Amino acid sequence: MPEGPGAAAEGGGPAASPKRGADTRATIDATAVDLFARLGYHAASMRAIAAAAGIQPAAIYHWYENKEALLFSLQVDFMDRLEQRVHAAVDARPTPALKLAAAVREHVHYHGLHPKSAFVTDSEIRALGESRRGQLIARRDAYQALWNGWIRDGVRDGSLRTSDSQVATRAILLECTGVGLWFHRSGPLPLNDVCEIHVELVLASLQASRELIDEAIAGLRTIPAGLPGDDLEAEEA
Repeated sequence: MPEGPGAAAEGGGPAASPKRGADTRATIDATAVDLFARLGYHAASMRAIAAAAGIQPAAIYHWYENKEALLFSLQVDFMDRLEQRVHAAVDARPTPALKLAAAVREHVHYHGLHPKSAFVTDSEIRALGESRRGQLIARRDAYQALWNGWIRDGVRDGSLRTSDSQVATRAILLECTGVGLWFHRSGPLPLNDVCEIHVELVLASLQASRELIDEAIAGLRTIPAGLPGDDLEAEEA
């Protein structure tokens, strides 16, 4: 049955009470992320999202023209927030290797706090139409190019070593992104420790000196990861 603004509540029961105000979109987004991550994009209907959010199905269409627009908005928002944190951290570091270390810490930290959003952003890109998929891939490629630049500049100044910066970039990003798949806040290591370990792993894989690794980690300890309030928005894996 086609979904649309006039769709009734599932099961033929009483319609959910309408929600209005600033929190409505946030509720829709959080619910959609949860269902897309658990069920998959195609299995999670707009009516199911509305029911889980406790809103009328038509309320979603006030914000999003269709389910793909909702998915794309979630993915763009994830990239916006990730890049904001990475750029802020990198801008405070003076050398390519230290910039890379800051980027690693922020990337791991954000993925550890938002494992569902990270999974939906990466895995459901295939569900987008050609235009939106192309936009997101271009965004991802530009982000990857930043990392490649820091590695390449570190090789040039002699602080890092690799025979192929492109391959190193892809391997490092895959490793750091993977934290969202296995990290649990109830696990044996706090997220900050996981971040530091990844900084050490990445710099060591690029043959940085022990002194440089220690300097990078010590410098990052003076600046909290992420932005104020990030922990309050953390998702349960």
